[in-house]
Amino acid sequence: MFELHPELAQLEKNIVETRLLVSRQRARVERMAEMGQDTTKAKAVLVGLKEVLDYFYAERELLLETIEQQ
Repeated sequence: MFELHPELAQLEKNIVETRLLVSRQRARVERMAEMGQDTTKAKAVLVGLKEVLDYFYAERELLLETIEQQ
């Protein structure tokens, strides 16, 4: 049976959870815009979440490269 490396498993979990947060924040921004509300702060949060997601993707790639070299 295949078992994920513990760090890789955690990164995958983080990616899934952060993608969900990004999706929810996008929907929040859209709803706010439709209601004519100021979306400045909500968009800033969205940008931050996307940066975190990019970080997790980069970390996963580095970890996969390390695992492959072992």
